[in-house]
Amino acid sequence: MAITPSRSPPAWSWRAAANSEIPSFISCTGRKLRRRRSPRLRSPAHVRGPRPLKELGQHFLVDEEVAARIVAALELRWEERAMEIGPGRGVLLRFLLKAGSRITAVEVDPRMLRTLERVFGGHPGLNLVHQDFMQFDLAGWLESDPAPARIVGNLPYYLSSPIIFRLFEAAGELARNDRFPLTTAVLMLQKEVAQRLAASPGGRDYGAMTVFRALVAEAELLFTVPPDAFLPPPKVTSAVARLRFHSRRRYDIPDPALFGQLVHHVFAQRRKMLKNTLGTFPWARPGWERTPDFDFTRRPEELGVEEFIKLYQLVVEKNASPTPSQE
Repeated sequence: MAITPSRSPPAWSWRAAANSEIPSFISCTGRKLRRRRSPRLRSPAHVRGPRPLKELGQHFLVDEEVAARIVAALELRWEERAMEIGPGRGVLLRFLLKAGSRITAVEVDPRMLRTLERVFGGHPGLNLVHQDFMQFDLAGWLESDPAPARIVGNLPYYLSSPIIFRLFEAAGELARNDRFPLTTAVLMLQKEVAQRLAASPGGRDYGAMTVFRALVAEAELLFTVPPDAFLPPPKVTSAVARLRFHSRRRYDIPDPALFGQLVHHVFAQRRKMLKNTLGTFPWARPGWERTPDFDFTRRPEELGVEEFIKLYQLVVEKNASPTPSQE
């Protein structure tokens, strides 16, 4: 649900926000922070406000230079709308409110919501939503407005893959109805996840996530972020990846769920040849191995997305054409 202040908030101003309880942790001047020995001293983000909870995977971004680069990479125009997944203490949110006129922030932690409401609640372009993003009606939000939509977030490591697949699912569902409201997503991820997202066929990072991403978007790894940019610092290096979603429907897959099961099945045994892994796929049609125009001695990481679609059509669909759909 949307957060409604219990009393009328004061008129919004950047000066008031700068003097309030939390937003002193970011300067909108673009000034770089001095590098200090402890991440707890690098930014005043942690001085006041709720403590990060380990059970929610909270690692607050406290480096204002990184926050500015993330919002710049989103390329948000004033007339567009954006959503932040898990704004936390608001480090990205403050830059977003300066860049765009309509921002939705979805936060599951009620402690953070109270802080964000107290600090940013008077901003006329902000909609604070208290909800788990995994339960949020993403497709409904995307379709609720004709303006292009962009998504940004510093994702909890343990939820990054489920959230990414939710974005893919929503974009794919809308694409099947020839609707393409989602244009861009910029996500802070564990470095290894970002590498898988942006991988190319043939590499060790190439996997099921890469195949599903290629159906709906292009991806690029923008830059890495060291642990001391967060509070508390994680034990791994992070990276920022950008997704640019397709503006047209490129492929027709009659049963996306079955296609997904096929992709997951072969990557579960990625070092085996396709002829061996497909033999245990329960929905494979009889005689698939006698198809003359496909090399089943390859391994799954050698196939691009179009070849996966052809594999699906040869193994599962008896009379389907392997040609991608055209505009």
